Amino acid sequence: MSEVLNNWLGEQSRLNRVLILALDSLAEPNPVTSLYSAGVMQRSVQLYRRTEYAQFAAISPWLTELQNPGNDAFRKLLDEPQRNWGWIGSMDKADLDSLTQHWVARMVIDEDGERSLFRFQDNRVLARCLGNMKETEWPLLLGPISSVLYWNQDQWKSADNSRSGMYPAPNPAPWLQVPTPPERTREILRANLKRWLLVNHAETAAKLSEVRPILEWLEEQMDLLEVWLWNTPEQREFMLTLRLDPKNAKDMAWQPLPGEAPEEHFERCERFFAQYSDDLALN
Repeated sequence: MSEVLNNWLGEQSRLNRVLILALDSLAEPNPVTSLYSAGVMQRSVQLYRRTEYAQFAAISPWLTELQNPGNDAFRKLLDEPQRNWGWIGSMDKADLDSLTQHWVARMVIDEDGERSLFRFQDNRVLARCLGNMKETEWPLLLGPISSVLYWNQDQWKSADNSRSGMYPAPNPAPWLQVPTPPERTREILRANLKRWLLVNHAETAAKLSEVRPILEWLEEQMDLLEVWLWNTPEQREFMLTLRLDPKNAKDMAWQPLPGEAPEEHFERCERFFAQYSDDLALN
């Protein structure tokens, strides 16, 4: 067994916590079948059975209190995590009623009037949700569960819930807020900056485009903004406005000084080019 798995099981035992299985009936083969035959499912809840989704009971997730962690059927599941059969949680005190209430409150996803069932029992879904959230938000998803162990990307991983307890289901649910991929974020920024240039500096941008493609130039400026950590609209607009002029763009004053913080770098460039403009006006 893996070190992460052994350490996690040992830690839960040391803390006298109760183990809870979240089982996915759609895994192949169905983990419920072998555990039921082995007598492991004596204290279990079929989540959909007493809800408006009772017609889907056959594919319902199961919540099971594991009374004997040494059970052979359970150990066999641990040896086959690649089946994606679900995940293991721990609680300071067994309370299937509260746990059922918690997950029933979170089992429906409602997006633009379209309803679907949240497959929290799938270890891959749990991993993705935890990854989308800040650790401080984990209690909203995990509720009364103190810690979880799950299989993801060919390895066991664990997550501790620092404030286990019962919480109202938040709306919107932070675990469903998928971060924008970096390439999409850059694409959006590029489009916004190009629009800003054409609205505020159409003539200068047109002149520059006679020498080189404006999008190629913009990509170079975005690379610099990223390196310099100039992330505010004020910083971006200042930089683009001045560097549209090839003479300004070549000035060595743009280069960050050793140990210079991004804000200090920006303020120095502001002062330098303001003085430069004043000197030109005097001449």
